[in-house]
Amino acid sequence: IGVDMTRMLQSMKHRGPDSTGYALYGPADSSYLMRYTLADANDARDFEFEERLEGNRREVEARLVQLGARIEEVEFDTEYAFRVKLSYDGDLKTLADYVEDVPGAEVLSLGRSLEIVKDLGDAETVSDQYHLDKMRGTHAIGHVRMATESDVDISGAHPYWAYPFSDIAVVHNGQLTNY
Repeated sequence: IGVDMTRMLQSMKHRGPDSTGYALYGPADSSYLMRYTLADANDARDFEFEERLEGNRREVEARLVQLGARIEEVEFDTEYAFRVKLSYDGDLKTLADYVEDVPGAEVLSLGRSLEIVKDLGDAETVSDQYHLDKMRGTHAIGHVRMATESDVDISGAHPYWAYPFSDIAVVHNGQLTNY
């Protein structure tokens, strides 16, 4: 599914060069998959950047354990983007809120089959960076973006996780006003 979505999103590259996002649905698992970031691709890299990210990553993992989650696997997609496979029986909102209290942390997705991957650049750039050619699944939605109403950053890129609901992602084109 990663290869197919990359081809489709790359063909829409003309719609916006700023960011590309994927909501990929893999086979359902008994464990949760959480994708989160601790910084943005365009954040300034000061002298203590890597040390701060490492400390914040350790804090995220400690908070997961404090809430009763059992971490099964942690993958580093980039220096600032992570994928955690975990067992958890509690409330997803509580877990997401507690993780997002860590400075710079943003939970991109949390579910048994949904994984949201988004970053700056076109579809091929994001796919290469996150090794999406290896991603298998049943269905997906995606978006390419030119920022007109907000900054060029990962937080503004689509799709969005339908917080705090497991395995639901939303993509829209344009603005939502008067909601």
